[in-house]
Amino acid sequence: MAEETGFGSAAEIFAQKLRKARQSKGLTVEEVSHELNINREHIDCMEAGNMTFLPAVYVYAFLKEYADALGVDDEPLLERCRDELSIPTEEQVLKQVPEPGSSLSLPNGREGFAGLVDMLQDSVPLPVLVTGAVVILVVLLLAVGLFFSGSDEPSPGEAPSTEQVTAVEEPPAEQPAAPLSDTTRQQEPLIADTLAVKSEPWAADVSFLPEDTAAPFQNVLVIRVVKDMTWVKVVADDGDIVYPGSRFSAGEVLRYEAKESFWVNIGRPSYVELYLNGEKVPPLEKRTVVLGKD
Repeated sequence: MAEETGFGSAAEIFAQKLRKARQSKGLTVEEVSHELNINREHIDCMEAGNMTFLPAVYVYAFLKEYADALGVDDEPLLERCRDELSIPTEEQVLKQVPEPGSSLSLPNGREGFAGLVDMLQDSVPLPVLVTGAVVILVVLLLAVGLFFSGSDEPSPGEAPSTEQVTAVEEPPAEQPAAPLSDTTRQQEPLIADTLAVKSEPWAADVSFLPEDTAAPFQNVLVIRVVKDMTWVKVVADDGDIVYPGSRFSAGEVLRYEAKESFWVNIGRPSYVELYLNGEKVPPLEKRTVVLGKD
């Protein structure tokens, strides 16, 4: 294993720091595994610098969780581990999304159809382009000829059949929906106001449902710590979003969003209450649970 001051990979250096921190606290791998609800084999892999035992996003989540539990605070080294695992940051993901109204730029620097033509001319020989255009034109002409040759037009002097002169009735025009009256609007209470949990004082200012019905994140998880202190870690949509895990105290209310599902790890399940889209989740029997998937 690489020395902490050597030139090994970030994962190897970070693994050594984790192992030394655990040993300095007098903890065994079994004790850490029980406290964090992480398989012993996974902890052994992390301390050995082997980061291939799970998909990269879960490995990174376990690394952060293990480091927080042991009090290992080395954010720059952890970011190097993120880079080695090829996990993009939120800023990197946002940079890849074009701004609204922006046009797509091609490698040659030009935009639109002209840029596409220039790119094809640079990458494909001109004779090949010309031959391809001729072939496409011939195919189009053949298709048009077959279409007209197979039409059902009557020959000169032939009377059209009854079916050919039958008028087709047009469907009635759709009537626009009548606008909702003020009375109708008053009869449609907000769903959030009908949630039973909203009657509790602590939930008055908590949003249990998506704030924007057009947003892609339509699942909301609310976790309330009701006793003492516990570890909470949440990963959304199979690793698309990794929320930072930490220890939270009684009275704290946490809110998470996802498109579909949540992977939830609770150090002490009996110390929390979970609400998925406003509905209370039955008490957890295990420290790790997946919510939102059928």
